[in-house]
Amino acid sequence: MNDTLKATLLQSHSGQSLIAFLLLISLCSCASSYTNHYFPVKSREQRASSFGFSIAPPSGIGWYEKLNDNSLYYLKKIQTNDYSIYTKATEIHLDRSELETDKFLKYVKNDKKLNTSSGDFRNVSFRYTLDKKLSPLCIRYVQNYEDHGIKNLKDEDFVRVQKNGLVCMHPETPENGVDMFYVESVKQSQDHQDRTYKDEGEFFLSSLKFHPVSG
Repeated sequence: MNDTLKATLLQSHSGQSLIAFLLLISLCSCASSYTNHYFPVKSREQRASSFGFSIAPPSGIGWYEKLNDNSLYYLKKIQTNDYSIYTKATEIHLDRSELETDKFLKYVKNDKKLNTSSGDFRNVSFRYTLDKKLSPLCIRYVQNYEDHGIKNLKDEDFVRVQKNGLVCMHPETPENGVDMFYVESVKQSQDHQDRTYKDEGEFFLSSLKFHPVSG
């Protein structure tokens, strides 16, 4: 990864407050000013980590990137007030005791578990599949839920969120890996099926490549 984005992404969990915040930004007039904290994506080349993996920005236009708390984000600037999409890639480090398939799956499920005690997150579902094309320890997952905690929406309105992710450990050095995903958020009162940018998020996930680790 270049000097601007750094070579290493360190572990940083994805707090659901970020999802709500990004959608809140997209629902208000300050959406364009928020992208000032990002840099326009000008290169489609792979962003390489010294830990043996690389990723590419999402496909399509209007994407901005930034490094925040050592995680790499991409945010799409969209001319709408009812939909948002962003992606994130974070390096993860696990103990050897967690590198068995069952324990790795348990780690992923626990890491993605939502706190539903407040009632803000409802109708939560989590589906996963083992995907060994890149690594013996690689899980693809889809998480859906309703977010009723965003304050600037009309009464009875809420946000539907879908999070598509991939958690993979390096095939040669399985203690190190990457957690990457894209999140789509849409107001329940809007039908946004014909304006989704899911394909661009899927491109981001499919760009993951592992490389030999030198030294």
